[in-house]
Amino acid sequence: MESQPPSRLFIKEMVMRNFKSYAGEQRVGPFHKSFSAVVGPNGSGKSNVIDAMLFVFGKRAKQRRLNKVSELIHNSTDHHNLDSAEVSVYFQEILDLEDGTHKAVSGRDFKITRVAFRDNSSKYYINNISSNFTEVTNKLKEKGVDLDNNRFLILQGEVEQISLMKPKSQGPHDEGFLEYLEDIAGTKKYVEKIDESYKQLEFLNERRSGVVQMVKLSEKERDSLEALLLKQDVKNEAEAYMLKELSLLKWKEKATKLAVADTGGKMDELQECVASLEENLKAERDKIQESKQVLKDLEATHNNNMKRQEELDNDTRKYKEEIKEFERQNVKHEENFMHMNRKIKKLEDKVEKDSSRIEALVKEGEDSNNMTPKLEDNIPKLQKLLTDEERVLEEITEF
Repeated sequence: MESQPPSRLFIKEMVMRNFKSYAGEQRVGPFHKSFSAVVGPNGSGKSNVIDAMLFVFGKRAKQRRLNKVSELIHNSTDHHNLDSAEVSVYFQEILDLEDGTHKAVSGRDFKITRVAFRDNSSKYYINNISSNFTEVTNKLKEKGVDLDNNRFLILQGEVEQISLMKPKSQGPHDEGFLEYLEDIAGTKKYVEKIDESYKQLEFLNERRSGVVQMVKLSEKERDSLEALLLKQDVKNEAEAYMLKELSLLKWKEKATKLAVADTGGKMDELQECVASLEENLKAERDKIQESKQVLKDLEATHNNNMKRQEELDNDTRKYKEEIKEFERQNVKHEENFMHMNRKIKKLEDKVEKDSSRIEALVKEGEDSNNMTPKLEDNIPKLQKLLTDEERVLEEITEF
């Protein structure tokens, strides 16, 4: 019975929402199971695909040519002040068939999502369930994708950089082709452990050298004693003593070997413990870096708020002065209002008196109108009297 070929993981498609120059939801894929190419003119957004992968796989903002995560959020005239950007990568596990086709392994599909927020924080999801970078790293490592060594993506310019590398680094801060291969193979993390093992080996060699020197000194003493005991009767007693010394040295040698073996076992345990601590330390360093960035942004926000608070304090003092001026003007207006009320009262009293006078005058007018007919009846008599008086005056004048 032929053995079934091993399954492998590939990226089926990607979905980006409000990511960099992509407004709304943009779906890239489906990708080919073996080879895919993203082509297009300059400025069409090809680099966004790689940047989206770098974002989901936890690359630093500097490697994405950014200063902070919030710069990934789309910003344009029609879409401004968006709260977040999101990238989802859909993975599918497949089996390659002999006829060149493939079939999906049932129940092995999964999705990894990362969301960037306006406050420069981000959050991971696995199949829409809240997660973190450590769980994402372990999930992909189970499928053969090692995020720790960061060699699953070859970025633009790295091929030329690799070709120009020196065979071996010239200093502790340089990286040669040998160190690059160690990084790819994942053996770089054992360098410190190897150095520690060399130090332990050097320590044990020093102890061994001390024991060998003691043995050589004992042999010299034994030889001198043998020469001396040839001339004395106590040779047998001296030999017995030397045999006991030799037995003691052998027991010490066995004890030393047992101590070395026990130390080796402890070293293996310590190395395993150190490996676990290194993984935890890396995760904690990533968290610390993200926390530092968040703290830096919070400090900037705090400084802006302090400046705004100072501006508000200045405005408050200004408004208080204006309120005091308004209060003074209000008191003045109230006094004017009271004065006007008094004048209105006086005018109302005068209007009341004038109304009484008008009524009296109207009554007098009515009485005058009633007397007019009588006066009209007396006018002929008065005219006659006047004529008589004029005639008499003329006569008097002629006289």
